[in-house]
Amino acid sequence: MARPALAVVTLLLLTACGDSGSSSTSGGGGGGASSSTGGGATTGSGGSGASGSGGGGVGGSGAGGEAPVADVHLVGRFDSTQTSSWSGSAIRTRVSGGPVDITLDAPAGLFFEVEVDGASQGIFTTTAGEQSYPVANAPSGAYDLLVFRRVEGFFGNARFVGISPAASLVPTAWPYDHRIEYIGDSISCGYGALGPNESCNFSADTESAYVSYATVAARAVNAAPHIIAYSGKGVFQNYGGNKDELMPELYLRTLTNDAGSTWGFDDPDPDVVVINLGTNDFSATIAENDFVSAYVGLLTTVRQHRPNATIYTVRWEGWGSTHMSWVSSAVAQFGDADVHETDFSIDPNDGWGCDYHPSEATHAKLGAQLAATLKSDLGW
Repeated sequence: MARPALAVVTLLLLTACGDSGSSSTSGGGGGGASSSTGGGATTGSGGSGASGSGGGGVGGSGAGGEAPVADVHLVGRFDSTQTSSWSGSAIRTRVSGGPVDITLDAPAGLFFEVEVDGASQGIFTTTAGEQSYPVANAPSGAYDLLVFRRVEGFFGNARFVGISPAASLVPTAWPYDHRIEYIGDSISCGYGALGPNESCNFSADTESAYVSYATVAARAVNAAPHIIAYSGKGVFQNYGGNKDELMPELYLRTLTNDAGSTWGFDDPDPDVVVINLGTNDFSATIAENDFVSAYVGLLTTVRQHRPNATIYTVRWEGWGSTHMSWVSSAVAQFGDADVHETDFSIDPNDGWGCDYHPSEATHAKLGAQLAATLKSDLGW
């Protein structure tokens, strides 16, 4: 599978966060067949004991806003086979004590972060096929376990098979207070955030949604992050001007690279939707009317599927005032009082990630800024 092409963009634009090129259509690897409707695994309907998660089954984000009790909670978009591909897709559970193994069916080279009681314990990288991974060198007492996908859907699907020993799992209610859905590009994926500087290129080992602003903000307000993001994508055009599989199209999918995996939007409404797009649109010549019209179209789609969410649109100071104003024009034209703007910027003194993407330090600052906004605006 060839990696997306990426041109290095000048530091003058925050199109410096101009992302990778066209998406892979193969994308898959492991994971079995996908559901054509999607949505099932995050509705909190219980799931089956066949997952190896024990009698309580697999739950999600809570159908109808309820908090189902389950042995395992799936965070993000999973299909009916418990396959996922989006950045930040996660498995959360409580363990009565001692180490456990997680079994995944995935291609080689997917990076997962392991968190115990809210603290990172390091990562593991998948090998091809159905494999078990020891995920917790754990304390003897009970602990919360999170297994978090760091890399985006370009690298392939992963099917959650189960956790063993199942008897160690403790049924719990949905553990989050809020839900945030992010619609974005490489910045939301954490592209290059772990890179030493701007000179490195796109790679799985330097990408981490776990340290991205999206996850930092969600963690600060105890929200479940659903990160629907893909490097190189835009609203009207992708990086460099191509229009293949734009983000408004990908937003409707359960699995990133499977055009037939339509998300059912039967999961609970997120409290907040954050749209962080435009950087790639502005990497090539674009007309204001085209961008504004496409952005209004995306807002319309989001509001159709997320009728109760507060929506935030991100503008980057590095775009310049003209392009920032185009987002404002789209918001004004859409005319929804619960759509707000928030501005992000990068301080070069915080360093750069690969290909002039935000560094881990920048992501930490932006995540804290967004969390403060949510606390102030929404009383979180």
